[in-house]
Amino acid sequence: MVRAMSADPGADLRELVDVLPPRIWYLTSNGQDMWCRRPYGFLFSTGQLAESFAAAMGTGEDLFAVGLDAGALITDEMLEGLRNSAVTRLFIDPQIDPTSGDVHGKILRLGAVQ
Repeated sequence: MVRAMSADPGADLRELVDVLPPRIWYLTSNGQDMWCRRPYGFLFSTGQLAESFAAAMGTGEDLFAVGLDAGALITDEMLEGLRNSAVTRLFIDPQIDPTSGDVHGKILRLGAVQ
């Protein structure tokens, strides 16, 4: 499922925070920067889901989960940083198909800043 976000950056932020769990987890190798695989970013409802996903992806990186309140993580600066890094879609609790290796799950598409 892909959900498009509004072209209005303010609406993007409100819409995104509204669809996320109150506490959201992301993967990082340095404790700050979110690990992404362009054009995708990955957010999780638990740290265990995040770290299991990282292990299944086999990135070769030493990734660990960091959890924050969704409202504290999702800021205009964070969304701008994702867009500037060519991340245009966010998976929420992605899963890996054991047969094909494809990643699937709920996807939020970030609109371009107008």
